[in-house]
Amino acid sequence: MSVKAIFETMARLVQQHKELNTMSARKTELIKSNQTKELAELLKQESRQIRAIEQTEKERQEAVDSYLKSREAGETEGTVSVLLQYLPEGHHEPLLQLQQGLLQEMASLRSKEALNRQMVEDSRQFVQMTLDMIQPDPEAVHYSHPDEQKPKKRDGFSIFDSKA
Repeated sequence: MSVKAIFETMARLVQQHKELNTMSARKTELIKSNQTKELAELLKQESRQIRAIEQTEKERQEAVDSYLKSREAGETEGTVSVLLQYLPEGHHEPLLQLQQGLLQEMASLRSKEALNRQMVEDSRQFVQMTLDMIQPDPEAVHYSHPDEQKPKKRDGFSIFDSKA
């Protein structure tokens, strides 16, 4: 494999992460507006995008491994810092720019996904709190005749239990 293949896969990774970032921003808006159908569809698209990124990363690793083997490098780790040792000087700056772009996209994605997780968790807590408020506490609700001395305890008591 050539240096060109390494650069192409790195550029593709940057682009794919940009697309994933766009999806994450869209996910934030869908969560805010509670559009669950659209969110479910977006999650499917996001899953496909993640699989594409994994495939591109595999291709990048193969390209780097192949390049290092062609240079008879004893290195087994195909990181950018290792790769820089074996690349011609003129390729260092473009590779570092691609790496920096990828790192920026990944940092942005982490930030957006942390926000999305927090919003979903807050929403879940709100729903639980609302359910807790709607559901009566069986110990706190007792309906009995005023002349009755000892209230009867009923299992499975519900606020909606009544006799017609």
